[in-house]
Order: sequence, then structure tokens, then C-alpha cells
Amino acid sequence: MSNSKSGPAPDGNGSGPPLNAAVMQPAAALQLPTGTHESGPAHLHMGTLRALVEELGDAAHVLRFLSTYLSMLPMRMGRIDVGLAAAEAEPSLEAVLSLKISSSMVGARVTERHCRAMEMMIRKDRLSDAIQALPALRRVTDQCYAARPHLLDRAAEELLRRGGP
Repeated sequence: MSNSKSGPAPDGNGSGPPLNAAVMQPAAALQLPTGTHESGPAHLHMGTLRALVEELGDAAHVLRFLSTYLSMLPMRMGRIDVGLAAAEAEPSLEAVLSLKISSSMVGARVTERHCRAMEMMIRKDRLSDAIQALPALRRVTDQCYAARPHLLDRAAEELLRRGGP
């Protein structure tokens, strides 16, 4: 089977090349280097949370923010779903950016990287590529949501051990 197609590009507007390995390259860059200090399948970077505690001066606030982030993952994914299903770039981009920024703040690096890749697809008017990338983002956010009790416990242990509330 060949990657080349004739006719319009996957985004349906006829611009740009068809979907191929070059278009999907950002997804390949989502692998974390070995030796990173991430927490299980959800890849939560504790150093990011520690830095946030140092900035805010209160571990309890950071833990509440993390808890809110984790509890809102299904709703945020729902907003991305709705935007992409309607093929509306602006709402899709807003939803992806919201998840990207909050993921960055809590150290959910894999989620952030998926969002960054999808952001670029949407900005380049490649909604069909973003739709194809959606299942990978969903897997990561589902893992994170399912692991939320473990992630909160680990974050509390790490943050409270290193400086207290």
C-alpha cells in the first residue's frame, strides 16, 4: 500500500501534500528520553510541580491545582472532540491550547507534546491530521485520569517531603 494519494489533501481543501510520514513526524517526537523522572504511564514530571511550589510558596495550592487539572481531563478532551467533530478550527485550537498550557504547568509532558503537535496541525489547517492524532492524545489523558489517585498521592508525598505546605 502506498502513502501517495491523488485528489485533495486529507484536510479536504486541496492544499498541501497528502498525509504521509512527514506530516505525522511530530507524533514520532513524543517519545520521552530514557532516564526522565516521569511517574508511570501518565508521565507527570515532579520537577515541574516542585518549581511551581517554589514560585507560589504553597504545596497545598499546587496539589489543588493538580487535582483540578486531573479531574477536568475528560471535559477538556470532550471540548477537543466537539471542535474536531464539527471541523471547526478555532474551538479546536482553543481547547488544545487550554490542555497544552495546563499540562505544561503540572508537568504532564507527554500530554503537552501531543497537544503541541495537534496545535500545529490545526494551525496548518490540517484538521483531518489532528483527528487522526486524537486517539493518541486520548490514550495519554485516559491514563492520566485513571492514575489520578496515584499521581496525587505521589505528588503530595514528593511536595510535602521537600518543603511542606
